[in-house]
Amino acid sequence: MSGTFYRTYRPQLFNELVGQDLIRLTLQQSIKDGRPAHAYLFTGPRGTGKTTTARILAKAVNCVTPLSKRKDAEPCNQCSNCGAINDNQTLDIVEIDAASYTGVDNIRQLTENVSLAPAKLKYKVFIIDEVHMLSKGAFNALLKTLEEPPGHAIFILATTEQHKVPATITSRCQRFSFYLLTIPDILKKLKTIAKKEKLIIGEDSLQLIAEAARGGMRDAESLLAQIATLAGSKINLAETVNILGISQKEDELKILEDTLSYNVSSVFEQIEKANASGIDFSLLAHNLLEYLRQMLFLKVNPQGEKILKKEMSEKQAEKLLKFSGNSSPGTIIDLATKIIQSQLLIKNSSLPHLAIELTLIGWILSKDVPFATNKSASPKGKPPKNDSMVPPNQKEEAKKNPPRKNDLTKKKGSQALPQIKKGGKKENTALNINLKIILNSWTKILQNIKNTQPALFSLLKVCSPVRVEDETLVISTPFKFHKDRISDGRNRDIFCAELDKITGLKKICVVEDDKFAESNAGNKDLMEQVKNLL
Repeated sequence: MSGTFYRTYRPQLFNELVGQDLIRLTLQQSIKDGRPAHAYLFTGPRGTGKTTTARILAKAVNCVTPLSKRKDAEPCNQCSNCGAINDNQTLDIVEIDAASYTGVDNIRQLTENVSLAPAKLKYKVFIIDEVHMLSKGAFNALLKTLEEPPGHAIFILATTEQHKVPATITSRCQRFSFYLLTIPDILKKLKTIAKKEKLIIGEDSLQLIAEAARGGMRDAESLLAQIATLAGSKINLAETVNILGISQKEDELKILEDTLSYNVSSVFEQIEKANASGIDFSLLAHNLLEYLRQMLFLKVNPQGEKILKKEMSEKQAEKLLKFSGNSSPGTIIDLATKIIQSQLLIKNSSLPHLAIELTLIGWILSKDVPFATNKSASPKGKPPKNDSMVPPNQKEEAKKNPPRKNDLTKKKGSQALPQIKKGGKKENTALNINLKIILNSWTKILQNIKNTQPALFSLLKVCSPVRVEDETLVISTPFKFHKDRISDGRNRDIFCAELDKITGLKKICVVEDDKFAESNAGNKDLMEQVKNLL
């Protein structure tokens, strides 16, 4: 089995190039007409065939086999010139990595050699990879040579960042833009490699590899080689998922469906499942954004369905079509914006699964709609009728949710305790509840809440009880989001009811304090007990 597939199976002919049909046909026609350009600029993302095309072009213009005997102006790969180029044994093909040779002196030495006639070949071909890395002085030194090169010299410049190449250089070249490859194109090449390498691998696994490559053929070939090295000649879907460190598309689509259906409990379960499998949550966020982009595309483009089915399997395309039909453009844009804003947090967080939980669950809770749980889900998993509702602005929200009398009074630098209701039955002031009793009962309280309110449990699991003051339990949390949600009327009422049932305390006060929550109020065993509930 070959170690590096992308080198072993690098195309040697124009017709072996994957995608880029227009570029291939244009170059072939220029060779047939005997009019190759003196300078080319190949631009586009990594792994799309720029350097490979440059090498094939260098062979095609130097092949000694007559064009009449070469189909489609392809290099014959049999003559002495083609053999010397394939084996890197000719001085007339000069490849330079501009990332290493950025200085003006390097380019001046190159331009001095341009005037020398080729030692053996017809054309002296200079391939400068990552040309955008050249310094300003180096570009200036190259400029005059590109404008008036000798007839035996051909320059091929390649770059992944075309905007960094000066316009004076671009204007002196024929520019060809290479595009990311489609999944079907990558899949076809991977099947060919798997057959030649005698790999037993299912199409589902190859599909995952093609999608993980994100349009780069070299990336796809490298991933396949890596998986084949670790898993052997028989590769199943589970091994592919584990080695790539990604979640299966079905799981990702399930998370998206549950989020759009406001099914909080199921979203938590799916993310916990993903966390246990060790996936990359940055990649999960990226894929969710890609799905949302495709859903929006389906909404605004009548031909979207036809185009979408070229990018993914038919089953996955059908699911996205269903999600798109049940969601408004405003909802899709709103969720995509929320994920984009959280990408850096997800990438840098020490608990990336918590970061994505906060992102998705926070978005659900920000919608002024009833959200679903496993026990009270929306019928048939469909979103509520007002799914398209954009979160109300602050004025509308203030009208719909006026502050309660027993809400906490917000003061800068301090947190006031809730006021005791006046009138009615007198509160029991003889309670003798201390922090030790609360700590001993904390896991039991959380267990009861987990069974009935998993969303509230997720908020409480990173909080800590810190003291009992005036028959009120003070809870510390490191996050403002958690503080606001737990202090919310419905969540507060549920928690206070459970607290009253077990300890007799009826009121809580939530404060935002990183140090208190991290030290867990001096109780080292409490966090371990809470983890056992997860």
